[in-house]
Amino acid sequence: MRENRNVPFRDWNIRVSRNHNGQLHICAVDICDILKRDELLENGAIARVCPTALKISFRKNGREQWGFRPIDMRRLLQLVRKETIIPRDLLDELEVWGNKLLELEAGELHAVPQDDIVMHFEEGFPVTFRRVGDKLMVNATQITMHFGKIPSEWLRIASTDMLRREMAGNGHTGKYESQVFTTRGRGHGATWLESPLVIPLARWIAPDLSLAEWLGEAIGKLSVKRGKTIVRERPRVAAPGLPCMDCPMPQDMESATRLILELRKVVSESLPKIVFYEEFIENRDWFKSTRIADELGISPRQLHQFLAEEGICKYEKRQWVVFPSCRAWQCDVPYTWENSRGKVYTFGSTKRWTQAGRECIIELWRKRNPEYCPPGA
Repeated sequence: MRENRNVPFRDWNIRVSRNHNGQLHICAVDICDILKRDELLENGAIARVCPTALKISFRKNGREQWGFRPIDMRRLLQLVRKETIIPRDLLDELEVWGNKLLELEAGELHAVPQDDIVMHFEEGFPVTFRRVGDKLMVNATQITMHFGKIPSEWLRIASTDMLRREMAGNGHTGKYESQVFTTRGRGHGATWLESPLVIPLARWIAPDLSLAEWLGEAIGKLSVKRGKTIVRERPRVAAPGLPCMDCPMPQDMESATRLILELRKVVSESLPKIVFYEEFIENRDWFKSTRIADELGISPRQLHQFLAEEGICKYEKRQWVVFPSCRAWQCDVPYTWENSRGKVYTFGSTKRWTQAGRECIIELWRKRNPEYCPPGA
């Protein structure tokens, strides 16, 4: 273990340990003492409640004690809430305390060293480039800090938003939601922009254009060095049950009419599927966890557990909420009510997954679980 420390909670000090991988473990003895549930420590009962529980470097009288990771705090509190007289506000505060540790752990785990490329515009002015998939991202924070500004000042400008949408629309960048991401953690906090956006940023922050020209040359060099990914196309196979796809080109009006009628029949039969896909996938702005879980062939509970283990989200105030680094994955959808006169009222909101969030979740799941991927996915 790399680090052990006491983290205060109300009048208690709870022991927390961090290992060399950045994973945190909370001392189960301290938590069970607060919850008045010492019986969970007998015969390893805590391990049945908290799957991550194990005996580690917490010691008393030379004996190892149980610890568990922050992700299991919710499981433990769910059990205790059902059968305890402990005030609800204490349990709520303990859940918030655990979520803070979970967010801290997620930041550490996501701050894994990358294959970054550091180039210098001038002495004392480094700019870091990072490859993320097939994209080249640039550390915009390093650029703006030399001029006493931060990237969000430029990103908030209306013309910047229009430029981002235009670049996403014409294919110069990826989707709007994936043009920007942030990293957190001590020494790792930064805002990263997709490389085509960095040159307009440089022109805005340094009107003499020397920085913009240098960035353009650097991006060009790095783009040339990157080998082109070879994508093997799958052989095109005629759809089964569609004989019209194999028909030769009609040579007369009669055969053309027959082919048109056959195609109309195919379109008519496929129309419900097309409408369903457009309504529930293509044209939707948000998705429930149930919908995404169905696509992956798992339960919503398994989906949330997976995302929590990956450091994507936490359970807070009776709903799953993403960490700030993944805020583009979720959106707030308001609850509405319409009265008899047709007037619509809004009351409260709930979290839903965005289109970008859905795509990222599916990609992450298939990356971690390739054995569950359908052929060609």
